[in-house]
Amino acid sequence: MDNDNIDSIFRDFNVTVLSIPIVYDFFGDHDPDGIMYILKEYKDEVKNKAIANFYNKDENGLPLPRPTEEVQPLTIRANVGETIRIEFEHNEDRRLSIHMQGLKYKNILSDGANVGYNGDSTVGPGEKITYEWYADREGIFYFSDMGDTRFSEKGTNIHGLFGALIVQAKGASWTDPVDGNEMKSGIFADIHNPSKPSFREYAVYFHDELEAVNRFGKPIIDPHTGMRIAVTAISYRSEPMVNRAAFIPDKDVGFKFCNPCNPKDNINIIDIKKPMEHHVVDGEDVSMSSWTYGDPATFIPRAYKGDPSKFRLIHGGVQETHVFHLHTHQWRLEPDNTDSTIIDSISVGPQESYTLDILYGAGSLVGSIGDHIWHCHLYPHFHEGMWSLWRVFDRLETGENVLLENGQVISPLYPDGTIIKELKPLPDRTPPPAKDLDHPGYPNFINGKFRERPKQPPLGIINQKGENKICPTELESDNFADNFTKGALYTQPCPNKKDKCGCKKADVIFELFVLQAKLVYNKSGWNDPYGRFYVTKEQIEEYTECKVTNENKEELAKRYVAGVENRCIDVEPLVIRANKGDCIEVRTTNFLPETLPKTAFQLETLTDNVGFHIHLVKFDVIASDGGANGYNNIASVFYGETLVERYYANEELNACFFHDHFNPNSHQQHGVFGAVIIEPKGSKYYDPKTGKRIKYGTKAVIETPSGRKFREFGLFVHDFALLFDKKWNPLNKPPFPGSHDDPGVMGINYKCEPLRERLTKEKLNGEDSAYVFSSRIHDDPVTPILETYPGDEIVIRLLDGAQEEQHAFNINGMKWRKEITDIRSPLVQAQTIGISEAFNIRIKDDYEGGDYLYYFGGQDDLWLGLWGIIRAYKNKTKNLLPINSSEECSNKMDASKEKKVREFHIAAIQKDILYNRFEDHDPDGLLFVPYEYKDDILSGKMEPKPLILRANKGEYIKVKLTNCFTRPIPYQVFPGVPVDKVVTPSMRVGISPQFLGFNPIADSGVNVGYNNLEQTVKPGDSKTYLWYADEEYGTCLLSSFTDIRNHRYHGLFGAIIIEPEEAQIENDDIYADQATISEDGRNAFREFVIFMHNGIRLLDVDGNLIETNREIGEDGQPEPVDFEDRGEKGFNYRSERFFNRLGDNPDASDIANVFSSVVHEDPATPIFEASPGERVIIRLLMPADKPRNTCFVLHGHKWKAQPDDPFTNIISAQGAMSVGNVFNIELINGASMIPGDYLYRSGVIKWDIESGMWGIFRIKDQNTPEL
Repeated sequence: MDNDNIDSIFRDFNVTVLSIPIVYDFFGDHDPDGIMYILKEYKDEVKNKAIANFYNKDENGLPLPRPTEEVQPLTIRANVGETIRIEFEHNEDRRLSIHMQGLKYKNILSDGANVGYNGDSTVGPGEKITYEWYADREGIFYFSDMGDTRFSEKGTNIHGLFGALIVQAKGASWTDPVDGNEMKSGIFADIHNPSKPSFREYAVYFHDELEAVNRFGKPIIDPHTGMRIAVTAISYRSEPMVNRAAFIPDKDVGFKFCNPCNPKDNINIIDIKKPMEHHVVDGEDVSMSSWTYGDPATFIPRAYKGDPSKFRLIHGGVQETHVFHLHTHQWRLEPDNTDSTIIDSISVGPQESYTLDILYGAGSLVGSIGDHIWHCHLYPHFHEGMWSLWRVFDRLETGENVLLENGQVISPLYPDGTIIKELKPLPDRTPPPAKDLDHPGYPNFINGKFRERPKQPPLGIINQKGENKICPTELESDNFADNFTKGALYTQPCPNKKDKCGCKKADVIFELFVLQAKLVYNKSGWNDPYGRFYVTKEQIEEYTECKVTNENKEELAKRYVAGVENRCIDVEPLVIRANKGDCIEVRTTNFLPETLPKTAFQLETLTDNVGFHIHLVKFDVIASDGGANGYNNIASVFYGETLVERYYANEELNACFFHDHFNPNSHQQHGVFGAVIIEPKGSKYYDPKTGKRIKYGTKAVIETPSGRKFREFGLFVHDFALLFDKKWNPLNKPPFPGSHDDPGVMGINYKCEPLRERLTKEKLNGEDSAYVFSSRIHDDPVTPILETYPGDEIVIRLLDGAQEEQHAFNINGMKWRKEITDIRSPLVQAQTIGISEAFNIRIKDDYEGGDYLYYFGGQDDLWLGLWGIIRAYKNKTKNLLPINSSEECSNKMDASKEKKVREFHIAAIQKDILYNRFEDHDPDGLLFVPYEYKDDILSGKMEPKPLILRANKGEYIKVKLTNCFTRPIPYQVFPGVPVDKVVTPSMRVGISPQFLGFNPIADSGVNVGYNNLEQTVKPGDSKTYLWYADEEYGTCLLSSFTDIRNHRYHGLFGAIIIEPEEAQIENDDIYADQATISEDGRNAFREFVIFMHNGIRLLDVDGNLIETNREIGEDGQPEPVDFEDRGEKGFNYRSERFFNRLGDNPDASDIANVFSSVVHEDPATPIFEASPGERVIIRLLMPADKPRNTCFVLHGHKWKAQPDDPFTNIISAQGAMSVGNVFNIELINGASMIPGDYLYRSGVIKWDIESGMWGIFRIKDQNTPEL
């Protein structure tokens, strides 16, 4: 710690550990082994209260544990400039710690771990330690236990041992939102700054893989499948839909039956039918309605309309990358950067955190009161309980009766009889008005009755006769906005535009239909017999050649469905467009069947109503959210009805995702999603082939009023696609119908081009994976071909439509800014995406004619067909109109023009790769190596490492690749891919760089499309590639595309680092994973190259397959492991598994020593070295192999999320890392001034760390000889 930067202000906390059962919901589901940090002064009080609640009984004397308000992740606060001192002690049976991320340490014993040759800063039972950190900036600082990082139920993180310090501005204070008193800890607080407006602060912790049981201590069972379900949580709370599904609300009579477990108000118990006896699983439509079920057990943030608000999003879980989504509201990716992208969904990886500074405050721009749901958008997680509400009030809530002048009393009760707690107004804001009889405050003016279905919004439903279905009550009308319209009752999002009749006018009206038809995904006949999708009225009219009227729309919709079934219509996800400033009206008509039938994937499920929920635009959440959340209306329609909603596009919001919010777990994976693209103000849209004006379509030419033209393509990736082959065999069927265990396959725009289906004997070289992307051999893929001319601006609207997995979009040979709105954001060539996220990829750089491969990088994704082609025609074609008059771009590759050329000779070899001293190894290793080193590596004189090349900005790079493979590569079943197929691994190789310029036809390293020059090399031959480094790109991944299924996970990858123009490498060690780089002796920095890779097939010293993540189930049999999790993990062909250091069943007290070099020697993973204060840049890559995301964490240091942006987020964990992602991490203030060993590792406890994905960054002290 820099002592001259430290004030004498200290903030002290006494923290201990409380082991208690953590009760997650009102149904009694709980973790019997819960463990949490707590302030010592509150421990006894909270323990006594929690134990009393745990032993609560229902009216029949049966156990019904209750949640305890104070049982929540420890959230403490401090101010910038303070030194935080935590005295930590406990009485558990193991060594524990508090490891704080992102703050300066006082000394190495503030690390909260036992790493390398450091002293041990974990704490045994009865011991004490004082940690000290300095708060030099505002933000979230996650902390957790590093004393026991096992992934199993024996570990601590999985049971809740995590929390956060939130650092506020200097002089800020914080109070309880309910009573206004100062507070020492708590997830919700009101923050008061001396020079800025007060704001509401909500700390939200996502966590997963809970070891939860029901109120009787038994597994939590899905009442429909009879199988155990998983539970996911927010801040030690959860609201699993299976609990609510046991109480089925009928459309007319309320509840039909319930499960033998009491809800919070102890309604009568009726025996449920045995699992699997239901012919129909009742739908999800009202599963989040408080009218039907009461409020969820998850903590509900509250605010008054317009209150400034910040969500502090924290991932305390151990495995999954989640996607946080908040309805109606938005924030910028970088809160302090006004150029940063406006978003409303964000992927967050384990141990990451984000501040979501809500634009315009609670209720957003339009002041939308009501219940705004927020949740993990991964639908199985949503289903498993990871959701809550943000309640925005319009009237003052005092928690007391309101006595009116006429003597009448308004009670502070919700419709279910629960007391509405007081909510203190923020002190610098005008309090909202008091309640009166006509204005009782949300939600008490909404027409509804507790324990019944919520009602559809008044005026917003048109019946099959074309008439208004629902009129408002007098009380509802009294609370309408003065300028209300259909779909905008309690707030009007649109500016006050009127037509000639004086009616409130929408600029754009979309009339949509939701239909079902068989969708065929590829030429092999893979199909979804129950595909579901949105179409426009115009699409139906164009196909049927009839104008849609209220009388004929059902018949025309049926004719359209027949056209799809007969393969006359090729359906894609619906993309519609509007412009910045437009008022948009959407009218959605439901023509879906009432149920989805039972298949190998699903149980028969009721899906009798549907809606339209959209992201990013502004609207009235009660009437136009397309949901049934909290006490809002249910904005959905039954068969033949039409829902009217209204939205305002206040900004150029780019791609806005939409989907159905009523049955997403049941049918979103069948295709119920699309996008509205908000274009620049005044834009026009044209068909790229005909030049005609268009209103819909995934491909368009956009022309702005300034004359700018660009080609626009909508790409939707989606998984859990429940497809059958042409013989009706389910593809990757789950263990039982209704399971969420990664069923089905994947698609792009309802299409996929599986590699297994292209690898056939029917054509010359047809079975050689080196040609699997070649259209010359296999024809074009059925996935979208994105057509352009060289030099045309391209904008790809990339969205994730369904259902759970993360994907990593890559383009071979093209690059773009990470944020379309921010020129200071870094250039990237890969983008990780989760469901509901939307990314806008603008490609403006010159690119040559030829075919370019776009793909999703995970092995499973590529194998299942997530790839396609960008085709840049060299010559004009009649199928594509030009959008500018320029000829083909002039950026030709020519190394003869007085340019510096750097040459490399690379060999591809086969070598048993040894991953550690315990002789874990890959006997089938494949490597790129410098040709001059290949003999020493093959003979064992030199240890193999991933290939690292270095060049300077401005240089041409010639790479001669020689294929030195000498023996057949064996096909291995493990780790494997879904819907696998035995194929002979290719013996050819190629090499392809990120970012660098090249001729796509000759030098991309991949045989793709109709490019007609051989890009790969057979054994014994060589090929020379020519690339150009026009910018200082830093980290560039080198990949081989010759056999994605059989090469990459064996190690066939590398990197080329593009250094500054005049940079020199000290000692000329151009291939080293750590080097010193300088520019004529100036600006020197240490450079560390780290490859994070997973999906590795390793054998132990006895030749046994290693499966660290294979767990034994309750039946004594191995639990199945998802394909994306199979295989081992490592850094740079090295791994240090816990098993090798600790044995099979270590004592709990020994776990804390696992990272200790004193006890176990240094790990096999690279030991990176620097001196205090030295400039350090980490070149971080993920070259392989599985799509499971990981997260990079470095203890004791921090860096800019976007290196060249002065307003970017400062982070100490980089999450959402997947195949193709690269990062240039320059440590702020360089290597720590405190010598010691700092852990670098994955933040994913299940299963990365225990599988060996950790290493040491060693900062030498002044007595150590110079490096």
